[in-house]
Amino acid sequence: MKQPIQVVDLFAGPGGLGEGFSSVRMADGDRVFKTLVSVEKEASAHRTLTLRAFFRLLLDSGKDLDPYFEYLQGGEHPRNREDVHDLWLEAEQEALRLELGGEAGNNALDERLQKGLDHQRDWVLIGGPPCQAYSVVGRVRNRGKKDYRPEEDKRHFLYREYLDVIAKHSPAVFVMENVKGILTSRVGKQRIFGQILEDLHDPIAATDRKAAAEATDPEERYTIFSLADSGVYYPRSSDDLFSDAPEPLSEEEYLSFVVKAEDYGIPQTRHRVILVGVRNDLVNRIKAPNLAQQLRMHRSDKKKQPTVKDAISELPDLRSGLSRGDSKEAWYSTIKRVAERVAHELRSQPSDHIEKSDLKRMDYLLRQVATHPYESLERRHEPKSQPRARVRGTDLEIWLKGAIPKDSWGLWFNHEARGHMEEDLARYLYCAVFAKIMKRSPIGTKDIHLDYLAPKHANWKSGKFADRFKVVLEEQPSKTITSHISKDGHYFIHYDPYQCRSLTVREAARLQTFPDDYYFEGNRTEQYVQVGNAVPPLLARSIAIKVLEVLEREKEENSHQPHSTVLEA
Repeated sequence: MKQPIQVVDLFAGPGGLGEGFSSVRMADGDRVFKTLVSVEKEASAHRTLTLRAFFRLLLDSGKDLDPYFEYLQGGEHPRNREDVHDLWLEAEQEALRLELGGEAGNNALDERLQKGLDHQRDWVLIGGPPCQAYSVVGRVRNRGKKDYRPEEDKRHFLYREYLDVIAKHSPAVFVMENVKGILTSRVGKQRIFGQILEDLHDPIAATDRKAAAEATDPEERYTIFSLADSGVYYPRSSDDLFSDAPEPLSEEEYLSFVVKAEDYGIPQTRHRVILVGVRNDLVNRIKAPNLAQQLRMHRSDKKKQPTVKDAISELPDLRSGLSRGDSKEAWYSTIKRVAERVAHELRSQPSDHIEKSDLKRMDYLLRQVATHPYESLERRHEPKSQPRARVRGTDLEIWLKGAIPKDSWGLWFNHEARGHMEEDLARYLYCAVFAKIMKRSPIGTKDIHLDYLAPKHANWKSGKFADRFKVVLEEQPSKTITSHISKDGHYFIHYDPYQCRSLTVREAARLQTFPDDYYFEGNRTEQYVQVGNAVPPLLARSIAIKVLEVLEREKEENSHQPHSTVLEA
């Protein structure tokens, strides 16, 4: 029996990157990659990570999946069930709650890797160091803090914990993900991304694990590849494998490390920096230009690009909640009232930017909502197995179903609408109606011109809040799902005016391509944060397949063995 390739997942969050790697199977059904350890410090994300590790173990054991799905529907926790207790203990060994960057967390991880990692075989390191210090929003927030100094912000240097594992344990390949803002982030006057590339190229030298006078073995260094552009890698040529001072890349070439998720079958415009490092002994055998070609992911057909509607339309309709005095009757009455008020305001306040014909169409739809609101909607979906009404079959649809039993329907979890103030319901309703008619999201006061809808911000009309309220458009990929969705729903308004709400955790998860059997632990706010911070698992799967191709090719170069066959779903 062929042993799976070991994977170590650092800063794992709820496990999106690891899920993509774990999903790749050989033609005989065996998993190609097996997570040895995943590390996360946040409590609720760690619980999600552990539960998912248990689910995979249960799935591979051949046992019935009831212990998992019964727990999701309110049943006994797997840790308390004798029939699967051994699997739960194994899951706890896989998912570790550690804070890297401190002595205790670093030592615990190192001990686990020393005991469990087979250093005689190729293995893969994956993960994304925390991005708050690199994101544009985070940097703006930091500039507002008195006495803030980037060089004293340890979050800028958490990638060094990732680097430390590379230096100590020499993975054959690593995959590192971060926000696009890392390309322009500075510490002092220095761009930190150039330093990151240099450190990842020679991790042993960067972590001072050898005397300064002793040169690093060139084959222990790494070449860093782009997944989006086969012409860009660092260092540039094979000659640079043995160079102590490789030439820096240009700022334009930095952008070649940005992977645009919507180009690869993900229903979301998520742009992230993803670096793939390959150890130079492999690079020397395969050659850097060949590897660059092999690692480049093929873009999907834009005509077949999945949309928000493709991803979430089959989920049960829900009503929003009222932040005060919520009930089905109260919601119904509120929606009628705000719809009538917005329609009246629309008729009485002309717009300089919206055509009269479009205003009339918006008014008509608002009056339809006021006259015939959805009276039967629930605020929360109760998962319940029911016969399937139909079978859907696109690649995305099959992926999203996960391991939900084929003879069941209605097993959706984490699908509950949040509560909103009446004023925000009015704004959500208007914005969803606007998007339905105009096929775009409204832009600040230019499009949200009604006095009734103006937030109580002194500078609302200044133009600084152009993106304050945004609709997730049904016929396009979603905008980026971020952790900000945990704060409020203003940037993530559902496209259906009749539901008048923001996205649920499950809808956000589907746009992130988490399968329906993926359950998020914690309260709703914590669940939103986990989903927003994750790597889309379906994108991670595409990356994993590319990594596998590299490792298989390396074996072929060494032993002339044919490539193995990988299942595509």
